[in-house]
Amino acid sequence: MSNIRDVAKLSKHSVSTVSRVINDRGYVAAKTRAEIIDAMEELDYHPNDVARALSTGQTHTVGVVLPYINIPYFQKLVAAITRVAFKEDYQVILLPSDYNEENEIKYLEMLKHHAFDGIIFTSRAISFEKILEYKQYGPITCCEDTFDYPISCAYTNRGQSFIDVFEVLQQHNFDHIGVTVSRKESSSQSTKLIKHAYHQVFDKKIDQDHVYNKAKDFKGGNLGAQYLLEQDPDLQVIFANSDQVAAGVIQQLIKMKKRIPVIGQEDLDYSRLMDFSTVDHKLTEIGEYAFWSIFEKDVVKKMIPSELILRGSLKEK
Repeated sequence: MSNIRDVAKLSKHSVSTVSRVINDRGYVAAKTRAEIIDAMEELDYHPNDVARALSTGQTHTVGVVLPYINIPYFQKLVAAITRVAFKEDYQVILLPSDYNEENEIKYLEMLKHHAFDGIIFTSRAISFEKILEYKQYGPITCCEDTFDYPISCAYTNRGQSFIDVFEVLQQHNFDHIGVTVSRKESSSQSTKLIKHAYHQVFDKKIDQDHVYNKAKDFKGGNLGAQYLLEQDPDLQVIFANSDQVAAGVIQQLIKMKKRIPVIGQEDLDYSRLMDFSTVDHKLTEIGEYAFWSIFEKDVVKKMIPSELILRGSLKEK
């Protein structure tokens, strides 16, 4: 019985590209699509055989490491991974880590002992060097840029997206800017990228009292807005680390009778319903590609561009 790898080999295209044709998801050039369809017909391949054919182990499960299960960012990633996995008769095992290195190593040990066929890190505390120690035991993919490390990944260029945000704020002549993040720079790549982007655009480091570093949810947005305005009553805009946090920021601003623009991240329902700007990091596409990369023989890396969506007062200016 033919499988998706056979189609990929005959058509001379990747497994993930074949998957996009099968599921009619994402852009595929007409010539490429025709070549894949021809290969499917020649092999008498039927898509409902995908899950059985893909398995490189015996479990038909994929482990997904995520620090928190109640944060919309990770929920959106997991939803995308789960949707495509279930479609291919794969099960997804959620592996909460709380950014604890011991937990993450425990999950890699489970991969070593064949608890699942592959593992996806939506975020991590351990180093890439540590992850590489376990690569021999099964496929590993990260939902972030793995740079020069031979680890598959699906990611967006978050650094450039943060630069885009600060350039817009610079164009609006904002110089009293508050930022919320979930973790300190020492433990968060995103926080490092945000600070670097600010420095690059404004040619100076952001004042530490303009950064609130404990914003993980709606309540964190409340506390972040209160803290930032206490530090700088002339604050002109707040860039939040998620739409959920941004919604909390806006609620607190209303309580404090302060009207300033807020920018969130991830283009969740919060931003559409409350009409505030956001950065769409394309988590659905990242999650889907992360799943398919588990089944590629070689290391694959996919960068999916983010999109800055301006709404409300920022769009009007």
